[in-house]
Amino acid sequence: MKYDIIVMGGGQAGIFAAREALEKNPRLKILVIDKGKMLKERVCPKELTGKCVNCPVCAIIHGISGAGAFSDSKFNMDYRVGGDVHTIVGKERVNEMIAYVVGIYKKYGFEEKPSGERYNKTMLEIKRKCIEHGVQLVDTPTMHLGTDGSRRLYARLIDDLLKKGIEFRTERCLLDLVLKDGAIRGLTVQHKDKIEEYRSDHVILALGRSGAWKVMDLCKKYDIPYENGAVDIGVRAEIPDIVMKEINENFYEAKMIYYSRNYKDKMRTFCSNPSGFIAAEKYEDDVILANGHAFKDKKSQNTNLALLCTKTFTEPFKQPFEYATAIARMASMLTGGKLLVQSYADLKGGRRSTDEKLSRLNIVPTTEDYVAGDIALACPKRILDNIIEFIEVHDKITPGFASGDLLLYFPEIKFRSTRVEIQPNMETRVRGLYAAGDSSGYGSGLNIAAVMGILAARDILAKI
Repeated sequence: MKYDIIVMGGGQAGIFAAREALEKNPRLKILVIDKGKMLKERVCPKELTGKCVNCPVCAIIHGISGAGAFSDSKFNMDYRVGGDVHTIVGKERVNEMIAYVVGIYKKYGFEEKPSGERYNKTMLEIKRKCIEHGVQLVDTPTMHLGTDGSRRLYARLIDDLLKKGIEFRTERCLLDLVLKDGAIRGLTVQHKDKIEEYRSDHVILALGRSGAWKVMDLCKKYDIPYENGAVDIGVRAEIPDIVMKEINENFYEAKMIYYSRNYKDKMRTFCSNPSGFIAAEKYEDDVILANGHAFKDKKSQNTNLALLCTKTFTEPFKQPFEYATAIARMASMLTGGKLLVQSYADLKGGRRSTDEKLSRLNIVPTTEDYVAGDIALACPKRILDNIIEFIEVHDKITPGFASGDLLLYFPEIKFRSTRVEIQPNMETRVRGLYAAGDSSGYGSGLNIAAVMGILAARDILAKI
């Protein structure tokens, strides 16, 4: 069967691409394919049992509405956060498109005002401390949907798309592209024990962060230009809310960027979740990574956030995915397939954490998917040095952050190193093949993923 548009990947980029195409031309035949299940069928056993059971396809990561539907779902209102597609299409264009996406959110019931739009005395003092200690504060207004709020919003969006005739094929893994004379003609997927082929002259690859491996493989196979960019490696930090009170109440999330003194490596905070919960996510090859969530209606007494070190590799090294994956496997080897957790006091003291030591702290972990141990056994020294330095600097801005009650969950890794060469319309060198969202290498947040999906759809509409 042939479709006008095929979207491979049902996350933020894919869903907004499909919606844009259908809104502008209701006669189009559009297919959305995803490795996971429909949103309402995505049930994580951990929500029922309290423990990760290592499902073959993780419901938190894969499925219609993407990983965003099970994340804290913060939507940043500025081009500076969420990716760098502005380097291709321009800053004003991206901000214009972000405002357009916010309008769509409102159509589906999201009405919360963004935080951080106006500075008060406390916010000014936090920014002053950042300047004093060499930290760049990326203070963009942010809308917070919450994990529960985002599911409700996306459920309405998906129901609307189904009613209007968009087709969905789930539990299908991308195998290969179908090309002819330098142009896309469709793709093949595996569904259980069968191989299926779907045909279209317009395909949008929107495989999400977890699909970066696959995009790289396809680029190599079909000589699609791409770059080996960066990977982010670090920890998910958890600290009592009271320590983060000023930032949480005034910014909700204060994104900070810092360059380490000795190595000059870029460090950044990412995805802060006030009163949130730690989550373990399973990727392929027994890779278990730390993440965090926050709900609108369910609260903990802890804040969690990522502390990430950005590593860009040069010649002759061309395997950033394999490098980061090897680190994750090392940690999993030490824990038997769980997260590795250590208190900051134990890390600085050069000793492993134990359950008994953790029980003495003022913080109670918000997950049971961990084994107490020694992060230094799995994390490269350079990255660990950077993390420790960043924690100490953060403590000068947020007193109490570098306390013994800071828990570090290892590893948190963001695979985003495949950077596909695309035009301002999101099209690759293969005619009719578009790349959007995190797997393109230009996106890392809900805002930019949606923008890229819509831009790709608009170009296809113009050609159709």
